[in-house]
Amino acid sequence: MSDFQGQAVTAQQANLDFFFGLASKMLEGEEKLVRLNLDTARTTLADWHQREQDGLAKKDRQEVTGLQDALALHSAEKVLKYERQVAEIASTTQTQLAEVVNARYQEVSRQVQSFIENFAQSAPVGSEATIAFLKQAITLADTTQESVQKATKQAVEVAQSNLDAATKAASEVTEAADEVVDKAAKAAKAAKQ
Repeated sequence: MSDFQGQAVTAQQANLDFFFGLASKMLEGEEKLVRLNLDTARTTLADWHQREQDGLAKKDRQEVTGLQDALALHSAEKVLKYERQVAEIASTTQTQLAEVVNARYQEVSRQVQSFIENFAQSAPVGSEATIAFLKQAITLADTTQESVQKATKQAVEVAQSNLDAATKAASEVTEAADEVVDKAAKAAKAAKQ
């Protein structure tokens, strides 16, 4: 097998490893989402059953109304928790995909640099400008890749920060509304007596 054929086989193997690595990370993220959705469906069904049982056990209309208000707040908290978990899965998957892509980019960059070094050693006289251009192009590509990687990381951090702030604000609103419902239920109970 010639050197060129060996390099072609190596490149094909590296490309296959890269694509299977990407597919594996994407499937891991999808598996986490499916598991989250199944757990959420199971919990929702159990909660619904319990609500029905609690509703049947209530004797008067005010107790049922108080139960409905409390359940609505509980549902809002669950939706926020679910959204946060989905965002975490998406963020983790994106980070893992970026790592696979970055590793592949680094390998290809190393191979190209090696090729240019080999080319420079056997290049005819007068090829210095071409070799300098190729080296400059690789340096520029590396700088661009690093900039894109940093920008992507910052975007993910900002999105996670915004999600955390929104979740905190929504939780505070839910807690305040829960207190209002509790006070209204106590007032209705006191007025009833």
